[in-house]
Amino acid sequence: MTVSLFRIRLNKPSRMPNVLIADNQYLTYKGLVATLSDITDIRIVGKAATQAELRQMIAQLKPDVVIIDHKYSDHFSIGTIKSIPQEFSFSRILILSNRQHKNEILDFINDGIINYVTKTCSLNELIQAIYATAKGEQFFCTVTAQTLFGDTLPSGEIPQLSPRETEILHLITEGLPNKDIAERLFLSVHTVKTHRKNIIKKLGFTFKNAAGLASMAQLLK
Repeated sequence: MTVSLFRIRLNKPSRMPNVLIADNQYLTYKGLVATLSDITDIRIVGKAATQAELRQMIAQLKPDVVIIDHKYSDHFSIGTIKSIPQEFSFSRILILSNRQHKNEILDFINDGIINYVTKTCSLNELIQAIYATAKGEQFFCTVTAQTLFGDTLPSGEIPQLSPRETEILHLITEGLPNKDIAERLFLSVHTVKTHRKNIIKKLGFTFKNAAGLASMAQLLK
Protein backbone atom coordinates (compact mmCIF):
# COMPACT_ATOMS: atom_id res chain seq x y z
CA MET A 1 0.00 0.00 0.00
CA THR A 2 1.34 3.41 -0.95
CA VAL A 3 0.93 5.96 1.80
CA SER A 4 0.63 9.69 1.16
CA LEU A 5 0.45 11.51 4.46
CA PHE A 6 -2.23 14.11 4.98
CA ARG A 7 -2.72 17.17 2.81
CA ILE A 8 -0.53 16.95 -0.28
CA ARG A 9 -0.99 17.50 -3.99
CA LEU A 10 -2.29 14.21 -5.33
CA ASN A 11 -2.25 12.98 -8.89
CA LYS A 12 -5.60 11.87 -10.21
CA PRO A 13 -6.26 8.12 -10.37
CA SER A 14 -5.55 6.45 -13.70
CA ARG A 15 -9.28 6.11 -14.29
CA MET A 16 -12.41 7.87 -13.05
CA PRO A 17 -13.27 6.57 -9.56
CA ASN A 18 -16.81 5.30 -9.00
CA VAL A 19 -18.15 6.49 -5.65
CA LEU A 20 -20.97 5.01 -3.55
CA ILE A 21 -22.39 7.17 -0.76
CA ALA A 22 -23.62 5.36 2.36
CA ASP A 23 -25.74 7.77 4.38
CA ASN A 24 -29.30 7.53 5.64
CA GLN A 25 -29.74 11.30 5.58
CA TYR A 26 -31.27 12.41 2.30
CA LEU A 27 -30.04 16.00 2.50
CA THR A 28 -26.48 14.87 3.23
CA TYR A 29 -26.53 12.63 0.18
CA LYS A 30 -28.00 15.35 -2.05
CA GLY A 31 -25.46 17.81 -0.70
CA LEU A 32 -22.56 15.52 -1.58
CA VAL A 33 -23.94 14.89 -5.06
CA ALA A 34 -24.38 18.62 -5.62
CA THR A 35 -20.92 19.37 -4.24
CA LEU A 36 -19.22 16.82 -6.49
CA SER A 37 -21.38 17.34 -9.59
CA ASP A 38 -18.89 19.75 -11.16
CA ILE A 39 -15.97 17.33 -10.69
CA THR A 40 -16.01 15.61 -14.06
CA ASP A 41 -13.59 12.84 -13.12
CA ILE A 42 -15.57 11.56 -10.10
CA ARG A 43 -18.72 9.49 -10.73
CA ILE A 44 -21.40 9.03 -8.03
CA VAL A 45 -22.92 5.63 -8.76
CA GLY A 46 -25.50 5.39 -5.99
CA LYS A 47 -26.67 5.79 -2.39
CA ALA A 48 -27.14 3.17 0.31
CA ALA A 49 -29.33 3.90 3.33
CA THR A 50 -29.02 0.60 5.25
CA GLN A 51 -26.38 -2.04 5.91
CA ALA A 52 -28.15 -4.61 3.75
CA GLU A 53 -28.52 -2.13 0.92
CA LEU A 54 -24.88 -1.14 1.28
CA ARG A 55 -23.62 -4.70 0.81
CA GLN A 56 -25.99 -5.31 -2.08
CA MET A 57 -24.96 -2.14 -3.91
CA ILE A 58 -21.25 -2.75 -3.39
CA ALA A 59 -21.62 -6.22 -4.87
CA GLN A 60 -23.61 -4.92 -7.85
CA LEU A 61 -21.90 -1.60 -8.57
CA LYS A 62 -18.33 -2.43 -7.47
CA PRO A 63 -17.48 1.13 -6.41
CA ASP A 64 -13.86 2.14 -6.00
CA VAL A 65 -14.70 4.34 -3.02
CA VAL A 66 -17.43 4.06 -0.39
CA ILE A 67 -18.05 7.34 1.45
CA ILE A 68 -19.68 6.55 4.78
CA ASP A 69 -20.51 8.18 8.11
CA HIS A 70 -20.20 5.76 11.04
CA LYS A 71 -22.08 8.07 13.41
CA TYR A 72 -25.43 6.45 12.72
CA SER A 73 -24.81 3.04 14.31
CA ASP A 74 -28.40 1.88 13.76
CA HIS A 75 -27.82 2.08 10.01
CA PHE A 76 -24.09 1.45 9.51
CA SER A 77 -22.35 -0.25 12.41
CA ILE A 78 -18.62 0.16 12.94
CA GLY A 79 -18.30 -3.60 12.59
CA THR A 80 -19.93 -3.48 9.17
CA ILE A 81 -17.68 -0.65 8.04
CA LYS A 82 -14.57 -2.53 9.12
CA SER A 83 -15.69 -5.73 7.39
CA ILE A 84 -16.27 -4.14 3.97
CA PRO A 85 -12.61 -4.13 2.83
CA GLN A 86 -12.33 -7.84 3.72
CA GLU A 87 -15.58 -8.76 1.96
CA PHE A 88 -15.11 -6.51 -1.06
CA SER A 89 -11.43 -6.08 -1.85
CA PHE A 90 -12.18 -3.82 -4.84
CA SER A 91 -13.79 -1.12 -2.65
CA ARG A 92 -12.04 1.21 -0.22
CA ILE A 93 -13.58 3.17 2.65
CA LEU A 94 -13.54 6.95 3.06
CA ILE A 95 -15.09 8.03 6.35
CA LEU A 96 -16.78 11.44 6.22
CA SER A 97 -18.02 12.40 9.66
CA ASN A 98 -18.31 15.12 12.27
CA ARG A 99 -17.11 12.74 14.97
CA GLN A 100 -13.52 13.55 15.84
CA HIS A 101 -12.39 11.24 18.64
CA LYS A 102 -8.71 10.35 18.53
CA ASN A 103 -8.98 6.79 19.88
CA GLU A 104 -11.86 6.03 17.54
CA ILE A 105 -9.90 7.25 14.53
CA LEU A 106 -6.83 5.23 15.55
CA ASP A 107 -9.06 2.19 15.99
CA PHE A 108 -10.18 2.51 12.38
CA ILE A 109 -6.57 2.92 11.26
CA ASN A 110 -5.58 -0.26 13.09
CA ASP A 111 -8.26 -2.08 11.10
CA GLY A 112 -6.91 -0.81 7.80
CA ILE A 113 -9.32 2.10 7.20
CA ILE A 114 -6.84 4.88 6.56
CA ASN A 115 -8.90 7.74 5.14
CA TYR A 116 -10.89 10.00 7.44
CA VAL A 117 -12.20 13.51 6.78
CA THR A 118 -14.64 15.80 8.57
CA LYS A 119 -17.82 17.25 7.11
CA THR A 120 -16.33 20.68 7.71
CA CYS A 121 -13.39 20.03 5.39
CA SER A 122 -12.92 22.04 2.22
CA LEU A 123 -14.08 20.83 -1.19
CA ASN A 124 -10.44 20.54 -2.24
CA GLU A 125 -9.68 18.25 0.71
CA LEU A 126 -12.73 16.10 -0.04
CA ILE A 127 -11.69 15.71 -3.67
CA GLN A 128 -8.12 14.85 -2.67
CA ALA A 129 -9.49 12.35 -0.14
CA ILE A 130 -11.53 10.60 -2.84
CA TYR A 131 -8.54 10.48 -5.21
CA ALA A 132 -6.28 9.13 -2.45
CA THR A 133 -8.78 6.51 -1.34
CA ALA A 134 -9.27 5.29 -4.91
CA LYS A 135 -5.50 4.87 -5.27
CA GLY A 136 -5.00 3.17 -1.92
CA GLU A 137 -3.20 6.17 -0.49
CA GLN A 138 -3.68 7.61 2.98
CA PHE A 139 -5.38 10.96 3.53
CA PHE A 140 -6.63 12.92 6.54
CA CYS A 141 -8.04 16.42 6.38
CA THR A 142 -6.47 19.16 8.48
CA VAL A 143 -9.12 18.95 11.21
CA THR A 144 -8.64 15.20 11.62
CA ALA A 145 -4.87 15.61 11.69
CA GLN A 146 -5.21 18.20 14.44
CA THR A 147 -7.44 15.79 16.39
CA LEU A 148 -4.75 13.11 16.15
CA PHE A 149 -1.72 15.26 16.92
CA GLY A 150 -3.07 18.41 18.57
CA ASP A 151 -0.35 20.91 19.39
CA THR A 152 2.38 18.63 18.06
CA LEU A 153 1.58 19.73 14.51
CA PRO A 154 3.25 22.86 13.18
CA SER A 155 1.10 25.54 11.63
CA GLY A 156 0.63 25.68 7.86
CA GLU A 157 1.03 22.66 5.60
CA ILE A 158 0.81 19.19 7.13
CA PRO A 159 4.22 17.45 6.82
CA GLN A 160 5.10 14.64 4.45
CA LEU A 161 8.00 12.33 5.27
CA SER A 162 10.15 10.65 2.66
CA PRO A 163 10.21 6.82 2.56
CA ARG A 164 13.64 6.81 4.23
CA GLU A 165 12.51 9.23 6.95
CA THR A 166 9.44 7.08 7.58
CA GLU A 167 11.64 3.99 7.88
CA ILE A 168 13.94 5.71 10.36
CA LEU A 169 10.97 7.02 12.34
CA HIS A 170 9.70 3.47 12.87
CA LEU A 171 13.12 2.30 14.03
CA ILE A 172 13.33 5.20 16.48
CA THR A 173 9.96 4.21 17.98
CA GLU A 174 11.39 0.71 18.47
CA GLY A 175 14.05 2.27 20.70
CA LEU A 176 17.03 1.81 18.39
CA PRO A 177 19.92 4.26 18.81
CA ASN A 178 21.51 6.00 15.84
CA LYS A 179 24.34 3.46 15.58
CA ASP A 180 21.95 0.47 15.36
CA ILE A 181 19.72 2.26 12.86
CA ALA A 182 22.75 3.04 10.73
CA GLU A 183 23.86 -0.60 10.76
CA ARG A 184 20.41 -1.92 9.92
CA LEU A 185 19.93 0.48 7.01
CA PHE A 186 23.58 0.41 5.84
CA LEU A 187 23.94 4.14 6.41
CA SER A 188 26.49 6.25 8.23
CA VAL A 189 25.64 7.53 11.70
CA HIS A 190 25.98 11.06 10.35
CA THR A 191 23.33 10.35 7.71
CA VAL A 192 20.94 8.97 10.34
CA LYS A 193 21.46 12.08 12.48
CA THR A 194 20.72 14.28 9.48
CA HIS A 195 17.49 12.38 8.82
CA ARG A 196 16.49 12.76 12.48
CA LYS A 197 16.98 16.51 12.27
CA ASN A 198 14.88 16.69 9.12
CA ILE A 199 12.11 14.63 10.73
CA ILE A 200 12.03 16.91 13.77
CA LYS A 201 11.89 19.96 11.51
CA LYS A 202 9.00 18.54 9.46
CA LEU A 203 6.95 17.24 12.37
CA GLY A 204 7.48 20.24 14.58
CA PHE A 205 8.28 18.28 17.75
CA THR A 206 11.17 16.34 19.23
CA PHE A 207 11.45 12.61 19.86
CA LYS A 208 10.90 13.28 23.57
CA ASN A 209 7.21 13.61 22.73
CA ALA A 210 6.64 9.86 22.79
CA ALA A 211 2.87 9.97 22.41
CA GLY A 212 2.96 12.14 19.32
CA LEU A 213 5.81 10.15 17.83
CA ALA A 214 4.03 6.83 18.38
CA SER A 215 0.86 8.17 16.76
CA MET A 216 2.78 9.40 13.75
CA ALA A 217 4.57 6.07 13.36
CA GLN A 218 1.28 4.21 13.63
CA LEU A 219 -0.21 6.24 10.80
CA LEU A 220 2.77 5.50 8.57
CA LYS A 221 2.65 1.70 8.88
